[in-house]
Amino acid sequence: MDKLISLIGLALLVSSAAAPVMAEERPRPGEESWLLFCEGCHRPDAEGPGTVMLQRRFGDERMAIKGNKTLAPEYIRSVVRHGLLEMAPLRQTDITDAELDLLIEFLASE
Repeated sequence: MDKLISLIGLALLVSSAAAPVMAEERPRPGEESWLLFCEGCHRPDAEGPGTVMLQRRFGDERMAIKGNKTLAPEYIRSVVRHGLLEMAPLRQTDITDAELDLLIEFLASE
């Protein structure tokens, strides 16, 4: 009986290695990326360090990144990928290009 159980286990192991199951990957929604990576520093209440820095540099009208129509998508992509001042860059393993696109869309929404 033990031999039969071992053979069944081996057969299952071999069959699972021969036909790997591909998990469907879905990009993280823009709002989720915002909450995970951005909101802590870029809260719109002028309390986050990123918001304070932008306020000092560009004034109240451009301190928020959420809903800010003056931020070009290419600029946001560059800052996210390469960082800026104290902001560290985010790698492809942190946020994929598809997730970054969704984040940029979320930031442009009101």
